Amino acid sequence: MRPDYYKLMYDFVKWAGGQSHIAGIALVGPCADDESEEDSNLSFLIVSDKKQKTVEAILYQFQYDAIEQATKEEYALLTSLKVEYASGLEADFGVADSEWLRRPLEQELGDLLVQGFKVIWEREEMFDVILNAIAHHAME
Repeated sequence: MRPDYYKLMYDFVKWAGGQSHIAGIALVGPCADDESEEDSNLSFLIVSDKKQKTVEAILYQFQYDAIEQATKEEYALLTSLKVEYASGLEADFGVADSEWLRRPLEQELGDLLVQGFKVIWEREEMFDVILNAIAHHAME
């Protein structure tokens, strides 16, 4: 993983730990694999009981670098926020509630999570359900 990714990840987790509405954070996709040389975006999965508040807090309260561009997309129970920072670093922040974790994995999402999924912070164990689903998906 690139050094600037580590800094963004560290700063984000430190900030998120002080946000009562954020319950957990994981990395997803190739960036979750420390051995991966692939230059993909840093992709976070954030579990929050207040999705809109979390998206707004990432945009307006999380101070990592100036935001050049941000795009928000809605996918049923997941809100995707793609952010490009002034430094050129790009990050994806997927925000979902705990109900999303219990849903069956769709093929495309399952394929992405099999490429990499790493829990980096959680208030209580909540990612076990998705870790089991990933293991099952990988065997299919």
